[in-house]
Amino acid sequence: MAISTDRANCSVLSALSLAKTAHPSVPMTNVLQEYIVVNPPGTTSQTTIDTELTPTRIGFLSDMPTGTSLGEYLDPIVLAIEDAMNEGRLGSPVELLASHVVGLPTGQPDHVIAAYRDLVERGCVLVLSTGVTANALVLCDLINATKVPYITMAGTTRFVGDHCFSLANGGHGEEAAILASYLADHELRRVVVAGECSIGNTEYHRFFAEQARLYGIEILEEHRFDERPSDEQLDAILRHFRDDLRPDALVYCGFGWNSSQFNPALQRIEWQPPKIMNAAIMWALASPEWMAALGGWDGIEQTLGDHEQMDKNRNWGPLLDRFEKRFGYRSDGTMLALLYDQGRAATEAIINAPVLSGEGLTEGLEQIKMMPSTLSGPRTYIEFGPRDHRGYKGDFMFMKQLRDRNFHFSSYHWPQWPISRVAEVPSTQLSP
Repeated sequence: MAISTDRANCSVLSALSLAKTAHPSVPMTNVLQEYIVVNPPGTTSQTTIDTELTPTRIGFLSDMPTGTSLGEYLDPIVLAIEDAMNEGRLGSPVELLASHVVGLPTGQPDHVIAAYRDLVERGCVLVLSTGVTANALVLCDLINATKVPYITMAGTTRFVGDHCFSLANGGHGEEAAILASYLADHELRRVVVAGECSIGNTEYHRFFAEQARLYGIEILEEHRFDERPSDEQLDAILRHFRDDLRPDALVYCGFGWNSSQFNPALQRIEWQPPKIMNAAIMWALASPEWMAALGGWDGIEQTLGDHEQMDKNRNWGPLLDRFEKRFGYRSDGTMLALLYDQGRAATEAIINAPVLSGEGLTEGLEQIKMMPSTLSGPRTYIEFGPRDHRGYKGDFMFMKQLRDRNFHFSSYHWPQWPISRVAEVPSTQLSP
């Protein structure tokens, strides 16, 4: 495909520079003071006004339970829209509206509902988002009622319905399979499991129990802590694990809101078992402090950094270079890939949609087949269909170890039946 020499243009240089203000009527919600409009090559915002073109309005909802981050989430989405226009795939303007609501577990469900409803009432025909399982499940019925599709990063399998889509930052069932396989590969057969009391508990428990049976892992005991347990509570349970159960490994399987408390507790009781974590380890990307707090854990990640010399997703390196050239800073974190992929899915939905309405964009998303993914391994791709709204397919998660304040690749997950994991069995010979 020929790439246009005339480039798409955006009404802002970078969303990082945009100011936020409190929403006038939605509690605990900030919005950008400025709309973002991306125009195809050869046009400008003034062209859009003069020709009375109406941009397709896309919403973005940050539902993270901490901070007020918003602008930094939007640059990858802007680049995705510009790239689709520069490739000649998308020829109409797109407007991006953005809000940040303090979501669960620290916020209130009514606020999350009001923030999504506000974007719909402002004319958005598709809403992109970060993604906390609790918030996705709170919104599920409303999304299906409004018929405005929503793409979450939440890993839950219960976010279902005609207009509920996911490009997941993890995946409760898939994470369980990868953890169990990894434990078996490393002969860590007797494990204790910790996590926290959250809405995703039932999924993590059920999926890990199933996969542990499949891979021959014995779960000695599970304990779900409060979202912020006291040092005394944490130390007592970990001592019990160490002294009474003597496991081969400590497994953390949960949302991760209390994950930063475990290393200090293990240091206090002087216990250093093998430590294996689900995708909660990606909280390390939230801050340098969280990165330091999770050092020494092996866990599930979704991108390969600049420092890792190995065969990578062929879309990842070129994206990092384009992003740095476009915005003047470089980021090789997982969130960049997740957000860019959401932006490309949005553009493909617009291109495929029979009509630019919520229901039309749902149909447009369902037509996406083997779309290139920027996230994860070389064989990852994105595909939706009717009743198939979990987009990532292939090797979209793998194991890494966090050490020296950096992730280091450990292994891909190779699905294998138990009988195939032992020494090869001679094939049956047919009689001549």
